[in-house]
Amino acid sequence: MFDLLCGKAEGIRGGFPDMAESLDPKASPERASSPPAPKTKFTHRVGRVLLAPFALVIYLLHGKTKIDEIVVYSAPSAFYLWIVIAVGFGLQPLVPGVVSERAGAWIFIFTLLFFILALLYDMSLKKLVLCSLIVAVVWLFAKYMEDLRHIAILGPILHHFAALDPQYDTGTMLVISWLLLIPWVCSLFEMVFNRKKKFSPNEIAEFHFGEGSELTDRSGLRFVTRYRDVLETLLGWGGGDLLAVDNHGAVIKRYENIVGLWFHWQKLDRIFHQRATLVDEDADAEKPAGDLPAA
Repeated sequence: MFDLLCGKAEGIRGGFPDMAESLDPKASPERASSPPAPKTKFTHRVGRVLLAPFALVIYLLHGKTKIDEIVVYSAPSAFYLWIVIAVGFGLQPLVPGVVSERAGAWIFIFTLLFFILALLYDMSLKKLVLCSLIVAVVWLFAKYMEDLRHIAILGPILHHFAALDPQYDTGTMLVISWLLLIPWVCSLFEMVFNRKKKFSPNEIAEFHFGEGSELTDRSGLRFVTRYRDVLETLLGWGGGDLLAVDNHGAVIKRYENIVGLWFHWQKLDRIFHQRATLVDEDADAEKPAGDLPAA
């Protein structure tokens, strides 16, 4: 009987770790949880730093606002740098595993050209279609002259750029992307503190840090959208201009480069109609009793 009880006690003791053994860090090294690799922590922190500005932009576009008001932001020119920064950082893990160094260089070059053209020229949809047709006609004419008339036009130009052989250099592209990230983040702060606009059924409030606020009465105004530059619309995530027009068609106020205007317009239009309803109700209340229709 005593032996049986001793056997049970040994079995129970074998099911739990010894107190001295659990307190000794050298007793069972294989059981100790291994700390996460420092490289993984560093990579995670760098990823959070890189994604933080884009998370801020998403918050600016879809931030929480009241039902009867909407907050929008006008983008400065430096905001459009996001495409150059994104391509610069995005090509780094793809070159040369997925994309060749030559192709990566040309992708970055065309991205820079797209950004520069967006800043220098206002390409409306009509101008963009017309320029595309002109380029297509010139290209077809040059190919016709080369194939049938044997007159070299495009060949020497293309061979010249191919002979330059641009290559993607990881260090150079990352330095450019990091340096451009500074003015881009500054543009976000400028949007928040100096280019914020709040539309409500009664008024429009503009906020300028260090200067004060501006309130505009919406009575007698109607609003129209203008997408004067297709390239800036793409870079501004559906951005465009919002014009406040009076009853005579004169532009009273212009709100340029509203980020995400294409997606905000449905809510803006609803708020504008709320103002129109309020104006109609006020006009009916001011009419004499004889002018009101009989029930």
